Amino acid sequence: MFKSKVVLRGVLKDDLFHYTLTLREDGSCENEIQGFLGFKKIYYGNYKMNVNRIIFSKKPYDNDFLPDTLYLDKAENAIFLYKNAEEKQLLNHFELIENN
Repeated sequence: MFKSKVVLRGVLKDDLFHYTLTLREDGSCENEIQGFLGFKKIYYGNYKMNVNRIIFSKKPYDNDFLPDTLYLDKAENAIFLYKNAEEKQLLNHFELIENN
């Protein structure tokens, strides 16, 4: 109710987990993880946009799963985890589901 407006939202799915990354207008973000047998956890962080890069000042994850910088490609409708990713492959991108 008191959260800032959503700027981008993307989902990454693997066999056991769904990761929903939400970027908000005020520079905050959250990574909601839903998994096997009802597992659910939310990590909070902060980011800034620099053209097509999403740079985390506080990563919304507690290990190296997410790098410090993600790459937005609106033509591919994806947020890539690594700069050298030129096409969508399993576990290399978040599929955009909301883009304002």
